[in-house]
Amino acid sequence: MTVYRYFIKIALKNKGAILTYTIIFFALTILSGMGVGEREAKFTGTRLNIGIIDNSSSELSISLKTYLEEKNDIVDTIDDEEHIKEQIFLEMADAIIIIPKDFEEKVINREKSIEIYKDDRKIESMQIQNQVDKFLMFANATYEKGKFNLADVNSALDERINVELIDNSAKNISINEWFKTYYNFTSYVIIGLYISVIGLVMSEFKDENVEQRMKISSKKFLSFNMEMYLGQLTLAGLITLVFILGSIVLKGKYIEEIDFNKYLINTIIFSFTILCLTYFINNFTKNKFIINGISVVLSLGTSFISGVMVPQEFLGEKTLALAKFLPNYYFVKINGMTINSFSDMKFEILMQLLFAAAFILMGLYFSKTQQEV
Repeated sequence: MTVYRYFIKIALKNKGAILTYTIIFFALTILSGMGVGEREAKFTGTRLNIGIIDNSSSELSISLKTYLEEKNDIVDTIDDEEHIKEQIFLEMADAIIIIPKDFEEKVINREKSIEIYKDDRKIESMQIQNQVDKFLMFANATYEKGKFNLADVNSALDERINVELIDNSAKNISINEWFKTYYNFTSYVIIGLYISVIGLVMSEFKDENVEQRMKISSKKFLSFNMEMYLGQLTLAGLITLVFILGSIVLKGKYIEEIDFNKYLINTIIFSFTILCLTYFINNFTKNKFIINGISVVLSLGTSFISGVMVPQEFLGEKTLALAKFLPNYYFVKINGMTINSFSDMKFEILMQLLFAAAFILMGLYFSKTQQEV
């Protein structure tokens, strides 16, 4: 196991990079997770900043606007999807409501009558949907002889009741959001660490002097590669294990409230895919400066367009179309899904494994090309 021990020894020389990535990651994680316990299973009505675009200007739409204005603060907006998404992303608005021209007709036919853009990063933004649904429910209840009784609607909405919570079994939305964000960011760190650390170690093995020694040594080629790949798996496994255990240490008491197996399986599959990507890069180049550059560009670049840094719902169609050519996109997508069984995420898992296979094949191609040279 000489090669294996040498691999681990060289890897430990890069412990500075590993510690730097890890410390920054956990520092940001702890800061972003402060106060989660206090938010657990609570929901309080608050005044939100909302925009309302009324294309109907009917009696019913005006009544809805009046109702929402009493409970929220109104901000200016325009009927443009990109502008609306930008306002929500920059937190200039918590939600923006678009009322169509045929609003009354859709309400009467019990069709989807309102388009709502809301900031899913904030739990309280959910109350806008509840307020709109409540108004429409009462409006439909009073519809008779081709007319809405808006006086009765307003009277019903003004009623107040006392609610005593006797069973709080709903899953904590804020905890789910924390785990989703935590594991999304692990993709950034895994890419950065795998390529930079494993890549730099492999560049040592591809040194001409080392390769010449291997050719005249009694070490068999198969044995050499098996020990080297075992070293890669060991290092990759330890890095991934640190981040999995980190989530357990930080929020382990909430694991029963979330689908932890989803994150576990997804992270292991993604780690394997990035290990295959690292194998490809190692066979593509042995220049340490190029490897470090690729590590930075891929970790940051793919994180920005795949939904790690910016939620996927706020990314443009062209950006998302490009992101689908990256394994990160499918990793992030699974983290944001509600999973009932493994079959719900089998497509995204399959896509990551197909990327892994493609990286291995490209790595083998460049490896064979270099051997022929």
